[in-house]
Amino acid sequence: MRVLFLLLFPLFCLVCSQKIPRLKLTPKDALLRPFPERDSPKPMFHEAGSNQVLIGGRGVLLVLTFTRSGITQKEIPLKADEKVEKDCRKKLTAGEENRDAKNCDNIIRVIEKLDYRTMVCGTNAGSPKCWFLVNSTLQQDKEGHIVTLSAENIVPPLLSQNTVAVAIEDNLYSALSGNKSSIQRSYGNKKGIKTEDSWLAKAEFVGAALLPEDNPSKDEIFFFYNAVNESAGLDEEPYKAHLGRVCKVDQGARPILTDSWTTFLKARMVCGHPNEPMRFHHLRDAFVFRKDGKDDAILYGVFSSTWGSSAVCSYSMKRISSLFKTSNFKGVTGSIPTPRPGTCVSPDSYHLLPRQTLTFIKEHPELDVVIYPDEERPLYVLQNNDTYTHVVVDRVRDASNVSYDVLYLGTAKGKIHKVLRSRDQTVIVAEISPFKEQEPISSIILDASTGHLYADTKSEVTRLPLTDCNQYSENCWKCVLARDPYCGWDMDRRRCSAVSQEENPTGSRLLQSLDSTNTTYVCEAAEAKLAQESLKKVSVDPTSYIYLPCPLRSHHAIYTWVKDDKTYPCSMDEQSCTLRFGESTPMDQGVFKCTAKEEGYQEEITAFKVTLNSGKVSEVSLVVVATGIVFLTITVLLL
Repeated sequence: MRVLFLLLFPLFCLVCSQKIPRLKLTPKDALLRPFPERDSPKPMFHEAGSNQVLIGGRGVLLVLTFTRSGITQKEIPLKADEKVEKDCRKKLTAGEENRDAKNCDNIIRVIEKLDYRTMVCGTNAGSPKCWFLVNSTLQQDKEGHIVTLSAENIVPPLLSQNTVAVAIEDNLYSALSGNKSSIQRSYGNKKGIKTEDSWLAKAEFVGAALLPEDNPSKDEIFFFYNAVNESAGLDEEPYKAHLGRVCKVDQGARPILTDSWTTFLKARMVCGHPNEPMRFHHLRDAFVFRKDGKDDAILYGVFSSTWGSSAVCSYSMKRISSLFKTSNFKGVTGSIPTPRPGTCVSPDSYHLLPRQTLTFIKEHPELDVVIYPDEERPLYVLQNNDTYTHVVVDRVRDASNVSYDVLYLGTAKGKIHKVLRSRDQTVIVAEISPFKEQEPISSIILDASTGHLYADTKSEVTRLPLTDCNQYSENCWKCVLARDPYCGWDMDRRRCSAVSQEENPTGSRLLQSLDSTNTTYVCEAAEAKLAQESLKKVSVDPTSYIYLPCPLRSHHAIYTWVKDDKTYPCSMDEQSCTLRFGESTPMDQGVFKCTAKEEGYQEEITAFKVTLNSGKVSEVSLVVVATGIVFLTITVLLL
């Protein structure tokens, strides 16, 4: 008996939906650079409009300059102070605390731009310290000594503790995680103030953002963090996501909160519906995106659950700010002092706040409200075995001058998901694989002014173009069905081209369909003819089994095998819709065609002409078809 397999590996069930990436792409124009050492966190900083990124490492700051031809690197040594390092290693040898050897190095944790200088802060062997850069050179005083600053309130001494920092109007605001968590104005020309010890317990900070108002004295700063749920049972979430908020101009007030925030408030946030069981409580990353003009700012949050899935939720910052101004205080049943605790007032009015207001905010900083996302449900839940780590957002005009939000989400396997949020749905346009190693994305920075996305892991750093229309350049349908708002089919040049981001673009006719659920009419005028693969001929014994592969062009399409108007089922994996013959699907001869249908458009992907012969050779042939239809034959004679 001859058994013939045309098999694509590996095979498993995959449900095609718009909650998985439509395309899986490897960027052609990305610049990639590996790191020499991979065992420490690497904060990344990029100033909009420049072609450089600063990346912190162990005892060094990397200055990477990106050009069209490649990446050049400059290293600025930032070693731990010799005496501090020796003392740390003595304790390490003696078996005292801080047993991780990396804690005795200087691990860079914070890089932020302040006025004309860039502040770089590291652990400095347990005695945190900052340096200042001017034009990529360490700043020196008049005597030629390198200018440094104690970073005790900016960087935690241990690597196991997370830190978040944000520079606002030449002042640095920092949030330290751990058993003694705090939010501080830690450096600048304004008074340094912090949270009270009782306000934050074992917080894990993931981000911070300024929410500006028309009146600058009303500007608010939000911090996003997780609090350990110490009372959690076996079936409860171990973390609870929170927002902490302070007023930018807060100066503290005597006699109750002399060196503390008088405006600190906090509230819980959840990704999910209040009355549905699937809710996400662990915040992984947050990004506040302020739209053009007077449009509302939107908070995009990435959440995870204890069962290993990820969700993306969006929140109106205007609604959040309103809830902070109007919600009841947790544990308070009596009257609320006037002015309302937590209210932003003019800078010269904080010393006038009455004692009862200060006492109230010291004892009751938490609001009795849970903030749910817009429409009270996630934009989508990621339906694969990966999880999200970071999110950034761009605002893009399509060919009709309509604006859309495009999300870029980093995953734990080193992928980047490009996501279109349209009026009627959220679509994962593509999964981009820019890295060689499958490691978690450490950070993502989007520069809309230059049209680039910067991302890194512990091992590599890359720069990607936001616009990569060559990925869909085969024909009109490939371009339009991609639903990439940066790209449209140019009817004059007959190619997939970048959409101008000018407010009133002219000079070309571009075809797009971002919101429509049926695109059958879009490319009719383009008269595009699809290039089909040539017919493949397969001759087999009648008792054989045969597997016919159909390469996936889109993971959102519906794939069908047909012969003589008869439809055959197929098995899906990440690369193929494979037709299997066996007991449930008897062997037959003829022309088998695989077609894909998506949003009203149908395309023939491949076709096999199967012929049954009467051969009597007793052998087993295994033919493995990999990507590109490459055949490997193993023959075993049966004696």
